[in-house]
Amino acid sequence: MTKTFEEVQDLIPKKEFFILTAVLISTSIFIFICTFVESLNMPVWAFPITTVTFAAIIIFCFFVKLKISIEGEVISIMFIKSYAIKFEEIIDYKVGDLNIMRNYSGWGIKKVTFRNLVCFGYDSGISLKLTGRKVMTISLSNPEQFASLLPVPQQS
Repeated sequence: MTKTFEEVQDLIPKKEFFILTAVLISTSIFIFICTFVESLNMPVWAFPITTVTFAAIIIFCFFVKLKISIEGEVISIMFIKSYAIKFEEIIDYKVGDLNIMRNYSGWGIKKVTFRNLVCFGYDSGISLKLTGRKVMTISLSNPEQFASLLPVPQQS
């Protein structure tokens, strides 16, 4: 099967990721220096614990990505966990601003499981109303192109 759509998003955009990394590294260096200043009474364990924690955060933010693709009639999503959505599971969808999409405005649905797969820095996306009382909102750089590949929702 050939892929008709594919998009990969960083959890945090590159510029913000480098700022985060610089802040965490400089904080770790500051804690290291403070351990040698006796008047501050900084515990010796503070530096290794914060360095390991900060390194884990940096590695997590670097490697975690949102991958969305459409192959045949299946939407594949990988974001820490994998999701596969068949076109036949899609009842309805809306394209637009993510802030509005997260509120599921206009659908008037209750007792539904909501899943938001949204990366920092994206303002638009698509919300998919699925069978089994589920709604999934996904951030996309071009949600209109993605929506054009989906089946037309059935009007009931």
